[in-house]
Amino acid sequence: MRKKYCAVAVALVVLVLHGSNALAEALTLESITKVSRMSDVAVSPDGKQIAFVSNHSGQPKIWLTTVDGQEPKLLNASATGTENSPQWSPDGKQIAYLGSVQGQTDIYLGSPGGASPSQITNDKSAKHAIRWSPDGKQIAYISNRDKYQDIYAVAASANQTPRKLTDQANEWDELRWAPAWSPDSKEIAYVSSKGDYFADDLWLLKLDGSAPEKLTSTITVMTDPQWSADGKYIAMNAVERNEFWFDDASDIYLMDMPSRKLHKLAMDQFVTDLNGGIHMDWGPDNRTLYFRYNVHGDSNIWAINVEGNGVATQVTNGRGVVHALSISPKGDFIALVRATQTDPGDLSIIPTIGGEEKQLTHWATQFDGVQDPVRVGYRSKDGLFIPAYLYKPAMKDGVKYPALVSVHGGGNNAFADGFHGLEQYLAQKGYIVLAIEYRGSSGYGRQFQLESWGKWASEQGWDAVAASDYLRSLNYCTGKVGIYGGSYGGIMTMAALTRDSSKFQAAAPFYGIYDWANAYKDGDRLMRFWVVMGMKGFKPEENPEIYHMNSTINFVDQITTPILLEHGQLDRRAPFPQSKELVEALEKYHKTYEYFTFPDEQHGIRKPANYIVAYTRMEKWFDKYLKDVSATASSAGGAQ
Repeated sequence: MRKKYCAVAVALVVLVLHGSNALAEALTLESITKVSRMSDVAVSPDGKQIAFVSNHSGQPKIWLTTVDGQEPKLLNASATGTENSPQWSPDGKQIAYLGSVQGQTDIYLGSPGGASPSQITNDKSAKHAIRWSPDGKQIAYISNRDKYQDIYAVAASANQTPRKLTDQANEWDELRWAPAWSPDSKEIAYVSSKGDYFADDLWLLKLDGSAPEKLTSTITVMTDPQWSADGKYIAMNAVERNEFWFDDASDIYLMDMPSRKLHKLAMDQFVTDLNGGIHMDWGPDNRTLYFRYNVHGDSNIWAINVEGNGVATQVTNGRGVVHALSISPKGDFIALVRATQTDPGDLSIIPTIGGEEKQLTHWATQFDGVQDPVRVGYRSKDGLFIPAYLYKPAMKDGVKYPALVSVHGGGNNAFADGFHGLEQYLAQKGYIVLAIEYRGSSGYGRQFQLESWGKWASEQGWDAVAASDYLRSLNYCTGKVGIYGGSYGGIMTMAALTRDSSKFQAAAPFYGIYDWANAYKDGDRLMRFWVVMGMKGFKPEENPEIYHMNSTINFVDQITTPILLEHGQLDRRAPFPQSKELVEALEKYHKTYEYFTFPDEQHGIRKPANYIVAYTRMEKWFDKYLKDVSATASSAGGAQ
């Protein structure tokens, strides 16, 4: 019996030494939809506990753990539905959160001690961005109950009637903002476009009922304002009104209070906010701001003294992408979630005195066979070098593989150095995958982003064409190359095909934009805002030429590549009619394509069942044209 035990122990040691993970899952499209996710990190007021959201139990729920890494526990072990956005009460005795039960989202109060939650609101409006007043008596939030996104406040006890505080603060489909209470709980700072449809300004609301006050007129605010606890500053990240929308590379602005003087912090770094998903945080000294910054794909936490000499310094120094962060009330540590190319992300803390990150959870899904891609650069048409991530299949001597160009969404966001299940999956299926950071992507300097300004999909598309040239130069590539991407990745896929279609043997543009003028007409508020910015401030009727040259719908006759097109019917960010317009053009010029739609999807293909169907279909499409030498193109149309 002893000998058998020793043999098992030795075998386990061998597995560890060879870097294998006996518990690793097979990487499939289905397992990608179930990958572990963590978000919404919030440190308790006493600094002893951390709340976060995870799908560890199968659906998004709020979990609690301690800073010494005790096993996390559910906030509400018996509650049904999904949960998100945990917000600690100032005294730490309650956690406000958004709970969704049978399709209705409301505010609930949960107890860290385990008591059953109490329901605060009860109406069918969509709600987000809940924030406690510093005195702990009220909760402010944003709701669309009157067809606009407005701020409401409700007493922090059950069965209270919410009070509406703003009137038409933002369009019904503008979902980026959260209210910011003043330290004395008498005012709320917020972002609104009420003064100008194309302006995101800082406003101030007094709770005594006096008129809202617009505080800015020269900047575009990017994320939630943050009020220092001493009331001296309101911090926000923003860009100048007439600048390129440097999303993920914006500046820090301070509004001095009560003088209302605005000034920009002078520093060499920028704020990377993930489209408003991550905001800045004040330290307890009310002079230190902590923020996230992406440099060449890796994001870390930085800090700056707002009354210092403009020197921002790096707090964390890890590889990968920081998805969430929270500063402890005493300022002695930061809680964060970091994902890498091989790890979807776990909860960690790092002391602000310096040092290493300490991992608190070990829930991240481990997949068999995933590996770090090779980071490369390749030369584009005009001589600029484009950063990229090269994912390789399990290489065999003398074997050549087909290749794929992966084009990320967001336009001026980044592919970045985090976990990318689809690219890892396609590599395991025998494809060389090159994920490109085309000009306009963040993390490589503002000048690199400006190279795309006014040239979306036109000159920018050559970066994807050059990626195909680079892949075919590899001695282990068959010479057959496909291209795919969603959202702006769909835009760039079509941009590449209308620059030089001969470089691609198959393509899959998903939920993209192909006619900027019509997209402006049909899109939501953020998309219109973004399009006008990208076209150098011009609306379609003000500069038809710039819209025409960047709209690939006008050059479909030049395409020779078979196209797989997919789109959600509820999409308004990249409006669904865009795909129908593209199909009409493909039919007109007798191009080879297949077209599929999803009646229940908005922007993206996010529902697990739809995701599996969509990317199984894409995999088969590429297998047909890139792996099967005998395949011949045959025209196919129609929507499903």
